[in-house]
Parts: sequence; structure tokens; C-alpha cells
Amino acid sequence: MKVIVSIAVLLLLFFVLQCWNPPIDGPAVTGGLQAPPEVMAILDRACADCHSNANRLHWYDKIAPASWLVNADIREARTRYNLSTWDSLKPGEQQAELWEMVNMIIDGKMPPGVYAFMHPGAKVSPVEVEMLKKYLASLDRFKRGDTASIAAADREFAASAAGRAAGEPVAADGVRYIDGFADWQVISTTNRFDNHSIRIIFGNAPVVQAIKDGQVRSFPDGSVLVKAVWNSIEDAEGHVRPGTVNSIQIMIKDEKRFPKTAGWGFAKFNGIKLVPCGADATFNTTCFNCHKMAGDFGYVFNIPPTRELFDAGEQRVITSFADNRQQTMSTLYGNGSARRAAVAGVGAQLSHDAGLVPGAIYTLVTWGQVKNTYWYGSQINGPLLSIERVSVSPDSAIDYKVLRGTVRGDSVRQVTDTSSRVKLILGRRASVLP
Repeated sequence: MKVIVSIAVLLLLFFVLQCWNPPIDGPAVTGGLQAPPEVMAILDRACADCHSNANRLHWYDKIAPASWLVNADIREARTRYNLSTWDSLKPGEQQAELWEMVNMIIDGKMPPGVYAFMHPGAKVSPVEVEMLKKYLASLDRFKRGDTASIAAADREFAASAAGRAAGEPVAADGVRYIDGFADWQVISTTNRFDNHSIRIIFGNAPVVQAIKDGQVRSFPDGSVLVKAVWNSIEDAEGHVRPGTVNSIQIMIKDEKRFPKTAGWGFAKFNGIKLVPCGADATFNTTCFNCHKMAGDFGYVFNIPPTRELFDAGEQRVITSFADNRQQTMSTLYGNGSARRAAVAGVGAQLSHDAGLVPGAIYTLVTWGQVKNTYWYGSQINGPLLSIERVSVSPDSAIDYKVLRGTVRGDSVRQVTDTSSRVKLILGRRASVLP
């Protein structure tokens, strides 16, 4: 008898729950993604059930209380990507979201495990992943050797001598811009071919210590990373250098201020004017949702694979550049005299009247490029290949030394003509920093 009563109560509860089972709305499709049929077939099968307004629900998706979870998941999914309102995004935003979607698929985060278990047909095969990668490559409209981009970078460099306007930019979640971050330790450098940007990631003392100690799964409170991002300028030979300032991006670890995002607060300041990105504090959640892919490394994408950090001592970063043919990336450091020369743009010609600064010391550190584990579309510094040093004496004599490793030339052979290396090093002007 007790069993029958229990079953009756459960059935009654079940039917009562159905009274609080609002339907999942399906807003109008205003302008969906336009892509080749084979690409749309993948996205429609793997993504559209949640990330669109045309949701196809199974009968068990409509039964409370499971329907409550389905409803909440779909509402959240639409805020991340919505294939039914794709035309509301700018072209650059569309490409960025596509790259993020494909990265989520590659990382196994999408479709989510529970959903894929319940809907096995939604799984994306390795062959289909390669199809999505080829589609992304077909969207690339980047112009190598673009004269307009070069001219814009030249203008920004010339104007940078005036310094940054007064004021301290603040993101919507309260994270402030940090002056002086360029004096911090360089954690890594990245060369992104998805959005054609080149980056230097700086870390404060707690970040550096955590990496040295191998404690990268959970960075301590007080950790701060700053990512300086420039739009890339690339020539036909695959040489990549910084162009105009794209953004300055900041991550601050503070468990009390940001408990909902694993303790991380995010900020992004766009362009040389450092315009805060994000209309409200939900920007923090948007950033964190992407960084979840790097959860194994404390939600930080750009931890160097070798964990080796170069300590430049009293020298500071001048610029960074990459060579896609050699698959290398380099960071140029300098003492105060070298930085002043690079900021002034002198040294482009190797002659005494070009403004070589007596006492200047330059250090060029070159790494091999490797794939960034957590982001398809990004290369990160791998093994350290060489360290070169150029010093200018009081009488403007130039001394060149290789302190470590073997220096490669354009043909990936050992360099024997040191004058070409000296010209390469002294000819670099400083990257613009706000």
C-alpha cells in the first residue's frame, strides 16, 4: 500500500510540475549565417539546437523539470552565439565568433558532454573539424604588405611622442588600466593568424613566481597579466611586425571581487585611445566563458609551453616580431639609451649620423613558434633558440655577440654575416604603447 501511495504522490507531483513548464520561445530568424552547405550542415546539426531561434526539441526536452534546464541552457547559448541573428554582427565580429565556435568544438567543449550523450548525432568528427578550418581560412581577407596599414602605423608612431592623454580608463567591471606594465616580466609572445595580431603578455611578480613554481592551475590572488596587442603588418616573405595598437587586455585575480568568474576580472581597452570594451559588467562573464577553455592553466591562454621565462634584468621591451617562414618569434629588449633611440626611430640606417646612441645595449631573444594548445589560430613562443647582444660604445663602435644558441638567417641556416644581424636589431623602432 505504501508503495502505491508513493507512486501516486510522485505522479501527482510530476503532473503539477508540468503546470510550471513555460514553452521555449522561438524568436524570428532575422538573418542567419550564410555559409557553404557542407558547413551549414555541421553547424545546424551540432550547434543550432541551442545557438539559434530554430530549436528542434525532443519530447524529453519538454518535460519538467528537465525542460527548465533546457530552457535556461538555450537562453544562455543564444547570448553567446545566435546563428539566427548573424546579420546583426559586424563582419569582424562574425569571424571572431566563428573562430571561437570552432575552437570550442576542437577543445571538446561544444557540443557539451551531456548534450552530446543525449544527442549522439551532434558530435563533430575530425574530418568535419578540418572542413570547418578550411572554411575559416577561406574567409581571410588580410592584405600582406598593405600600404594603408603601414601608413596608419607610421602616423601612430609619430603621434605617440606626445604621450597618452591624462586620465585612467576603467572597464565596466571596475578593472582599471595599469600604467607601467611594460616594465614587468614578459610571460610569452603570440602571433595570431586568425585575426592577424601580434601580442606580448606581461605578468607581475605573483604571476612570474607561480609559473616558476609550476603553480599554473590556480594563480594566487594579486596576480595580474597584461596583454599588449597590435594589428599585424606582414610582408610577402612572412615577416610580421606590430602595426597600430589594437588593444590592451588585462586579467586581475581577486577572489572576493570576482567570485563568479573563478576570481578573474577582465578588461579590454581598445586602440591608442584605450576605449573600454563592454557596456556593463556582463563583459566579465563574456571573457570568462572563452577563457574556460584554458581551465587547466588557471584560465590563462598564453602560458609558455616550456615554462622558460627570459629575465631581461634592467632592460625593457622595445618590440616584438615574427618570421612565419622560419617559424620563429623574437622580442627585442634594451637599456634606457637603446629604448630612447628606438622610441625616437633612430638607427634605421647604420651610420653615425643616423643617431646611434653611445651606451645603448640591445638584447634580441628568439624563440621557435609552436601551436598554442588552447587556441587554434594562435602561435606561441616555444623553445628558446638564441640570444644576441649588440652594444654601442662611447665612440659609437658596435659590438655584436651571440650569448646563447644558434642564430638563423632567412634561409634557416646559421648566420655568418653579423652585420645583417646588427642592422636588423638596431633598425627596429619601438612598438607603440599607450
